Amino acid sequence: MSTRAITRYATLAAVSMACLLTAAAPAAGQATATADAAAAAITQIDSAGLLARQGVRLYVAGTEGGAEPGSVRVQESADGLGWEDRPVESVTGAANADAGVTFYFLLDDSGSMWPDEAGADEAGSRIGQAKDAARRFIARLGPADRLGLAVFNTRYWRAAEPTADREAALAAIDEIARPSRDDAFTELYQSIDRAVIELAAYPGRKAVVVLSDGEDYPYTARTGEPSPEFGDAAVTPAGAAERAVAEGVTCYAVRFGPDRDPDIGAMAERTGGAVFDAADGLELAEVYATIRSDLLEEAAVDYRAGMAPGDRRYVRVSLDGGASWSASRYYYAGAVFGQARAAPGWFDLAPIFLAAAVWLAFWLLKLERPIDRAGVSLLYGPRGAKTEVYALSGARTVIGGSADADITLAGNPAMAADHATILFDEVRGEYTIAADAELRVNNRPVKRKRLEPGDVIDMAGTVVVFDEPTKGK
Repeated sequence: MSTRAITRYATLAAVSMACLLTAAAPAAGQATATADAAAAAITQIDSAGLLARQGVRLYVAGTEGGAEPGSVRVQESADGLGWEDRPVESVTGAANADAGVTFYFLLDDSGSMWPDEAGADEAGSRIGQAKDAARRFIARLGPADRLGLAVFNTRYWRAAEPTADREAALAAIDEIARPSRDDAFTELYQSIDRAVIELAAYPGRKAVVVLSDGEDYPYTARTGEPSPEFGDAAVTPAGAAERAVAEGVTCYAVRFGPDRDPDIGAMAERTGGAVFDAADGLELAEVYATIRSDLLEEAAVDYRAGMAPGDRRYVRVSLDGGASWSASRYYYAGAVFGQARAAPGWFDLAPIFLAAAVWLAFWLLKLERPIDRAGVSLLYGPRGAKTEVYALSGARTVIGGSADADITLAGNPAMAADHATILFDEVRGEYTIAADAELRVNNRPVKRKRLEPGDVIDMAGTVVVFDEPTKGK
């Protein structure tokens, strides 16, 4: 392989491997793809239109912009075994060229990325080459593309939210500085998890592009002490991949150096992305260009989803009428009151109207009595539970069924003693909820999520609403 060659893994073919399914998925029926199915791969599933119009959008690689509606076939399954054809509503070739892509660059800012001596010229170092490749990437962005930037070592720093402002993105790159000696750790999967959470709220095609020159080297696992950035939380490669799948975010990984994390490739492939190797700045720039080129060639397939029971729906697509199927991928659908029916009726609208009435009441309450501190309001709990607003205070607030919890919500036997913890980042002014127990935010299963005002938190059937004072007041 020449020094300019790029070792590229699984952009299409490896995505079709059965490892895309978790160990919890049925073994039978997983390997539905044939060798020919490498011509098509589902790289992202956007279920944002599921509630409003029962619509799901698939982003499909391997079409080279030439897929025809009549030749595209989509099937869904509740268990990965029995498949049902779903009506395809539209196929848009090269959809991302006009709609744009939201990229989120996640750069390793550990000490090994920098010159050995402080104050030395960074141009030839890995960080210098990474900055230069990022600048080249920005110069190639289309008018509808957006770019965000975060860096990580022991800590995680969001340098720029995704924006179409090229100057803001370039300025954020210039602000990346050498870490202190205390920031010698590499929180690779913690940082990927947080980047996915931050990108999840953006619509359309979105991708985290993570660059690292080494292996995951987490603070807590190495020291036995809580991380100064992430506390006691831990994120595995599988956990980071599952988060990305649940949030509809694709991850691309770039290994930039001789030391390579052994799990980063499988993690990226499971999200619908790929892993690349780059030895220098020129190869890195080529990698970034390849990622964008692949995304621009994708087609968008819009179809009407079924009403199969369960939260998880498996999907597969064929570009030749069913002769060869892509590998199965899944998304989280949720259900009204935990049950799915063959077709929606007038009674399905009742929860929507009820929710609207509840939110109107909360909104009117805010107008009459503005809150002066963050808190959670009990929306639904055990029979006899009193509707109440619980204030959040300090860096950690534990919510659970135990009397020792900071906020005790008793009466629900399914709620753990310390069911969830809300963490407050004083520097960013952000609240994050984390739990190992059953936790859903806005009807989506999560382990950790940055909270926004109005988020509905379901803890094993006890439901609260997060709210905080308007910023700036």
